[in-house]
Amino acid sequence: MNKLRHLALATGLAGMIAAPAAQAQSVYGELGYTALTASLSVPVLGVSVKSEPAMARAMIGISPFAGLGVEGMIGTGVRDDRLRGNVAMNSRVKVDEFLGVYLASRLNLGPVELFGRAGVAETRVRFEGLGTGSDTGFSYGAGLRLLPTDSLTLSLDYMSYLDKSGLKIDGYTLSLGLKF
Repeated sequence: MNKLRHLALATGLAGMIAAPAAQAQSVYGELGYTALTASLSVPVLGVSVKSEPAMARAMIGISPFAGLGVEGMIGTGVRDDRLRGNVAMNSRVKVDEFLGVYLASRLNLGPVELFGRAGVAETRVRFEGLGTGSDTGFSYGAGLRLLPTDSLTLSLDYMSYLDKSGLKIDGYTLSLGLKF
């Protein structure tokens, strides 16, 4: 991803967050660790390989209306993993960058929230010795958020980050968050 895209995304996110901030019921953020599964399938060639890298993920969201929010996410790889599958490939996989913008909904059940999100994400993956690929596509997820205090949250979610052209990246994230 180039610097212009980063700047455009950061500016857009800042604008979305700043404009309705005065009317917002809440602004929230999370930092988390994501255990990923990256799989590549090329049926025409008979290739099916899988890897389990990990990434650190940050999210900031704003909730202009009760139960509805807009969220921006960014992630970067913290651990690579080797490819395993039905073909011999001596390569490792790492998620270099992840950027996403989502519409989110949540259902508050007292000290617990159920939430879901859907949006668009761009994911850049590096295959050691084979090169780097980047793609943009539909992304979605759902999870459970514990609310031990008015401002502290603990979340567990599942996300499908990319499922396009035979490449699928998804994973589970454990996050610690704050409501402002």
